[in-house]
Amino acid sequence: MVGKEENSRKLDLFYGVIAGLGGTLGVEFFVLLDHATRLAGPAIVLSLMLSGLVNLLVMFNYAELGSSISRVGAEYTFTKAAFGGLISFLSGWLRWLSTIFTTALSAMGFAQMVQLFLPWVNQSSVAVVVIALFTMVSIKGGRKVDVITVVSFVAVFSALGIIGMIHGLHLENLEPFMPNGFYPGVLAGAMYTFSMYVGMRAIATKSPTMEEPGKVLPRSVLLSSVISTIVYCSVAFVVVGVVPRDTSTSVPLLIYAGRIVMGSLGEALVAIAWTFAALMSLATSMTVQVSVLSALSRDGYFPKIFSPSKGSRTRYIVQMIGALSAISFAATGLITFVGYASGFISLTVFALVNLSLIKLRREMPRLLRPFKTPLYPYTPIIGIIFALVLIIFVESSAIVLGLEFTLFFVIIYHLRMVGYHRLRLTFSGINLGISGITALFLCLFQTGVVQLALSPQERTMLIVFASIIVLTFFTAGILNLTESRKDRQRKG
Repeated sequence: MVGKEENSRKLDLFYGVIAGLGGTLGVEFFVLLDHATRLAGPAIVLSLMLSGLVNLLVMFNYAELGSSISRVGAEYTFTKAAFGGLISFLSGWLRWLSTIFTTALSAMGFAQMVQLFLPWVNQSSVAVVVIALFTMVSIKGGRKVDVITVVSFVAVFSALGIIGMIHGLHLENLEPFMPNGFYPGVLAGAMYTFSMYVGMRAIATKSPTMEEPGKVLPRSVLLSSVISTIVYCSVAFVVVGVVPRDTSTSVPLLIYAGRIVMGSLGEALVAIAWTFAALMSLATSMTVQVSVLSALSRDGYFPKIFSPSKGSRTRYIVQMIGALSAISFAATGLITFVGYASGFISLTVFALVNLSLIKLRREMPRLLRPFKTPLYPYTPIIGIIFALVLIIFVESSAIVLGLEFTLFFVIIYHLRMVGYHRLRLTFSGINLGISGITALFLCLFQTGVVQLALSPQERTMLIVFASIIVLTFFTAGILNLTESRKDRQRKG
């Protein structure tokens, strides 16, 4: 269960860092920064630093688990090794769902950029179209695209940061530094900006293809975390330092800051980086979708057609399912809500992964661990506490949606565990029960025990409708019962 899968191991440290930065330096920074700044004010820099630090600690846990359990599936595989059953199933499905929200958020961010230059287009329609097109094209040659995108992103924002410092910051913009205090201001901002870092988990999905996961994975995590945190914090500092506090504009803060610092060139560069980041996020989320659903299929929780052994066809089918799901959220146009939903689900999965590390350390002390997370057990405990604290700041509607999905997944799991034969017996009993109760009501109605104030025409319609229900559900119950017995005889 915890052995390594046979995969060609070609990913070195350079591409490990590129994978981490490619997942992290995504469109979330562009579409979420404005709202996060409204929550924390100039202290958004502290929010980004705090969420980046916690992300680093949590990712060290991922590095330990990824190097010791180097199999397709990442979070799902980790929780399966530790807990198995419902918790691992829930972790896998929630991880898959988080990629759906990320895909939707990326498409909405791309659409927001398009609408900035073409105000007459409908943002939701553009988001739907870009998901559909991206799914059909299914970009290949990922490594070259990843390198170009990451280097371009870092170059653009390094230029923005350096020129912004030279241009001069307006220190009065930084006062008051914490307009909403540390609580809830900075913590609320940290919760919202945490979504900007969660893409780094993509490194864990690459562990089966790394040359030496015990060395490459933790080093990739460290370098990716440090670089992304520095980039985010420095750019955010420039943004709050150059954009006047009383500015009222519909233009996103990053675009507006680029315009102030470098004029039309800065605006164009940020727009280009935004576009590439959106496409990069789409590519990363779709890659993770394939990994998670392939692992669920491997263990029998999903049809075998999605098994890794099915080849490239699996990738396109999984992407199609994910695309249709993401389109349903992207069509709403609610960027803030989708951002909160993504954050809530990601935090829940983070907490489960940290719990998995603690349990595996206790129950499997002899498991080969090429890398061990530093400061254990404080590192996973901090990760769990931080995740639970930040969930408090999630918008209530996003929490409700997340809990609804969780309940839905729990129902699916138990139906899967019941088995086909027992499921048929269950539905047979339900159908016969509905038929019997309706027949009893019809009998009581006909004999006058149950009296309803109905016209003769309504009375006739009710009798006909009730009779149809009795016959339909009775027939369905008998058929299910008969088929269930045939199945049992075949197995016998």
